[in-house]
Amino acid sequence: MHIKQIILSHLLKPVRDVTLHANRLLENYEEVIWLIGDGRSGTTWISDLLNHDRTYREMFEPFHPQHVDEMSFLAPHQYIRPDEPHDQLESIAADIFSGTFTHPVVDSANHSHLYSGLLIKDIFANLFARWAARRFPNLKIILLIRNPFSVALSKSKKKDWYWLTDPMLLLAQEHLYEDYLHPFEDLIRKTSENDDYILRQLLIWSIINYIPLKQFSPGEIHITFYEEVYADPENQVSSAFRFVKNTRENCYVKLDEEIVKRPSRVVSKESSLFQGKSPVTSWKDELSLRQIDTGLNILNEFGLAELYDEGSMPNRDVLYSIHGAG
Repeated sequence: MHIKQIILSHLLKPVRDVTLHANRLLENYEEVIWLIGDGRSGTTWISDLLNHDRTYREMFEPFHPQHVDEMSFLAPHQYIRPDEPHDQLESIAADIFSGTFTHPVVDSANHSHLYSGLLIKDIFANLFARWAARRFPNLKIILLIRNPFSVALSKSKKKDWYWLTDPMLLLAQEHLYEDYLHPFEDLIRKTSENDDYILRQLLIWSIINYIPLKQFSPGEIHITFYEEVYADPENQVSSAFRFVKNTRENCYVKLDEEIVKRPSRVVSKESSLFQGKSPVTSWKDELSLRQIDTGLNILNEFGLAELYDEGSMPNRDVLYSIHGAG
């Protein structure tokens, strides 16, 4: 977010807070969508599509451990066991999921007076999403997945942004190691010793997607692929709303072409879109064969090497072999 936007957001905070709290008192936040995914995976763009008519109050990364002071006690990609008590997080999560929590950055996109639901998006919450789902059963969780090579390449072009860059920090989380990472210890150590930024990001992507896929059973969350939305935005957004509304009815969403093609608020000039390249396949032209081959070996350890086909489109059969298997 640019400095002018931050200043303006702070100046408008008192007026906006009154509006946001009034909506809470009117019980306008009963429907809660929680969009989670990795950074640079398109969460902001997908959030804009879901909220194309500005129906929802949008909360931008309220669990971000750097941008939101109240979350500084969290590690990036903090893992919490589903049955583990965590009073501090539960208290602030209750404020977020009820719409009580307000913050200049988190609420910077909210300019309406009336809302009908909350749309919360986060990029550091994958590893405690199952924990949250047990405590807040009204959550409608959408997990966004994007091709790991695209994500890793995009992060490499924004190294000054706040990312986890050392997979050893995940291995150092005791419960995460005990519950999931001990079979991958040698791979994590070997990859962490490698100075290849892309490979380390591919490993981090594997971990933070593998775990929620194992933890949630089909139907408990909705899995959306960036590439499928890019190819067919209206049907994919409509599918997400069928999950949110818990209905088999069509829930068809008509999206204006301008909204679909509008660049994300966090897109940069390095983006493939700005360069006139496909955001689905352009990574193939920028990564070396060694990076791709080694990266596929990393993904294969998690059963994710064939999640995308040669055209860089997702293979849901592979997804279903993992989803809910743990």
